[in-house]
Amino acid sequence: LTSKDDSENGLSKGDQAKQLLAQYGSAYLITSITLAIISFSLCYIAVDAGVDVSALLAKIGIEVNSRNENVGTFAIAYAAHKALSPVRFPPTVALTPVVAKWTGQKKSSEGGDMKD
Repeated sequence: LTSKDDSENGLSKGDQAKQLLAQYGSAYLITSITLAIISFSLCYIAVDAGVDVSALLAKIGIEVNSRNENVGTFAIAYAAHKALSPVRFPPTVALTPVVAKWTGQKKSSEGGDMKD
């Protein structure tokens, strides 16, 4: 969901996040934190319900050894949540302008403070 301009300019996700924070300020933080809370909650519920998160993480290239399998629900849910970070970023990019509009903020053209 990132724009072609961002890909062509070679902006990393970290640079894109900094740019969103500079342009949208609190709207970016609201969006990012809300999606992170939802993501972690869903991961925790899945782990607590007995979903084999180790197998799911292995499918996306994150190896889990026997030592990791003995950690608690919170730690496994957190690891899954962190592994899903690349999945959360595109919706954050797409929803930040929407949240800014809902909160009455306007995009800062110079990357400074938001305008009311």
